[in-house]
Amino acid sequence: MKRRGPAADPLATMREANPVDAAALRAELGEEETGRAMTRSIDAAAVPRDPVPAGDAFAAGLEPRSRPRRLRSVALAAALTVLIAAALLASGAFSGGGAHPTYAAAAIEVAEANPRLLVTAPGWRVTDAGEFERASGETTFGDGRRTFSLNWYPARLYRSYLRDRAQVSPPQHSRLLGRTATTVDYGRGEYATMIAPIGAVFVEVRGRLGGHAAYEQVLHSLRAVEVDTWLAAMPASVVSPGARPQTVAAMLRGIPYPPRFDPSRIENETAVLNHYQLGVRVADAVACGWVESWLAAQASGDAVAARAAVDAMASSHHWPLLLRMEREVKMGWSTNIWHAAAELRRGHLDQGFGEALVRPDGSGYKIGPAWATELQCTARIRRVPFAAGEAPGAGR
Repeated sequence: MKRRGPAADPLATMREANPVDAAALRAELGEEETGRAMTRSIDAAAVPRDPVPAGDAFAAGLEPRSRPRRLRSVALAAALTVLIAAALLASGAFSGGGAHPTYAAAAIEVAEANPRLLVTAPGWRVTDAGEFERASGETTFGDGRRTFSLNWYPARLYRSYLRDRAQVSPPQHSRLLGRTATTVDYGRGEYATMIAPIGAVFVEVRGRLGGHAAYEQVLHSLRAVEVDTWLAAMPASVVSPGARPQTVAAMLRGIPYPPRFDPSRIENETAVLNHYQLGVRVADAVACGWVESWLAAQASGDAVAARAAVDAMASSHHWPLLLRMEREVKMGWSTNIWHAAAELRRGHLDQGFGEALVRPDGSGYKIGPAWATELQCTARIRRVPFAAGEAPGAGR
C-alpha cells in the first residue's frame, strides 16, 4: 500500500504583522547595518526561525491590511521599527533586492497567486505546510491541541468539489471573506468549508475542533495578509528555494546514483516543499532511476546491470536519508522504496493497476503500474479509462 508522508514542514512559521515597511526599517537601521543583515541572510539561505504566532499577533491588534498600517505616533513607529528590525536581523529575514524574506521568485509567485489566508484566533500558528505551487497547496494551523487545515486548488475544480462534498451532508451556506462559503458536516465534530474562487483558485478548510461553535470561531478568524507576512509565517521545516541545492546534495550523501542520474533536475524544481517532502522527491528520483535501469537490463539480457540495480536498491536499507525519514515517520515513505527493493530482489515488479479514480457516475480510470505509482515514477505511470458500470479491476 502506498504510504504518504506528513502534510509537510514548510517555509518558516508565519512571522507576520510587520506594521513598518522595509523602507522604514532601512532608514532607521542605516545602510551599513542593513547590508550586514542582508549578507548574513543570503549566506545562511535563511528563513525566519522564531516567528510570532499568527493568532497572538492579530489578537494584539496588529491586523494586516492591504497596505502596511500607518502608526499614529511617530515615537511609537520608531520604537516598533527598532524592535522589528532587531527581530528581522536576528532571523535573517532580509534579502538583497527587496523587502521579501529570503525566498526565490518561485516562492514569491506562489504567495502572490494564492489568497494568503491566516488563522488569526489567539494561540494559533502555522505548524506545517505541504507542497505548494501557484494553483495548489496546503497549510496546517495548530494551537497546541487542535489542528485546522487549509488547501487551495484550481478554481476550475470548485464545482466538482461542491458536488462531491454535497454527498457528505446537506451543505450549509454562509458568507466568508466576501464570498459564498459552503460547509459540510463529516460527523464527530469535523467540518469542511469551501470558499468560492478567489482569483484563479478556491480554498477548502477542514478541522475537528470540538464542536460546531469552536469550528466557526476559527473559521471566521481567517484573514487575508500580504505576501511578506504570509511567507514569513511558514514553519522553519520548509526548505527555501535558495537552500534547495545544498539540501539535495546533503540528502544524496551515501546513496548510489543510477546511470545517467542528474541531481540538478531536483535542485531546479520550483515547487516549495518541506524537508520530508523534498526527501521523498530525492529518494523517489534515485529509486525510479534504479528500477528503470533494472527494466532495461532485463529487456536486453544484461545480467551485470540487472545485478547492479538489485544491489543498489538493496542498499536502500542503509541510505541515511531513508533512515532519517523513517525516524520521523514510522512506516512512512521509506517503506515504498524498501518494498520496491524486495520486488527487484525477487525478480518481479508489480505491473498491475494498483489504484483507480472513480467519478460520481461510475466512470473513471485506473492507474498503474503499481510499482510506478508507489514510487511516483511519473514517466512510467499510465491511466486507462473505464466506462460507468465497468469494474476497474486490477488487470494489466
